[in-house]
Amino acid sequence: MQRLDPRKSALLTQLISPHYPNQLIMHLTDGSTDLHRTLFEFTKSKGFEYDLKAIGCQIDDLETDSHPCCRIESLDLAARQYNRHARVYENVYVTLEASTLESDIQTVLKKFFRIMKNAGILTMLVERGSPLLERIDNDLEAGYFVAVNHIDIFDDYDVVTAKKLHGWGAYEVGF
Repeated sequence: MQRLDPRKSALLTQLISPHYPNQLIMHLTDGSTDLHRTLFEFTKSKGFEYDLKAIGCQIDDLETDSHPCCRIESLDLAARQYNRHARVYENVYVTLEASTLESDIQTVLKKFFRIMKNAGILTMLVERGSPLLERIDNDLEAGYFVAVNHIDIFDDYDVVTAKKLHGWGAYEVGF
């Protein structure tokens, strides 16, 4: 697990709007970084719900008893859907190895699209030097995400953010 500078990780919480109560934040991780600690503390302090989906790893370094709105579950990326409801998350954070995403990025993006609220923000940490980093902008746009930005915060990762478009026409391409 790569340790991220806590001060730099805290900058990623600024993507979450402070104006709305009861927000739902989802984080998909394979344990490659410790961003889950920052998001756990942030959502706990704000009273937001935090769904932490662990993919092929165990997350056992959080005191979940102190955060009643935190759920930690194992997840299979091949699962039909990533939650039981549609359009519930305002923010989705992704800290997965690039090789995990590269195999079928379009399917994964379609699943993100389905579970996010309109104008929700997708935030991905993509390893520098990864082939995925070179094509992620096109993949996001093809997945009906807009306002794609790269933020240079970390030495080993690019932070890629995108907003979910309202989805008109998305159903024509199989969403």
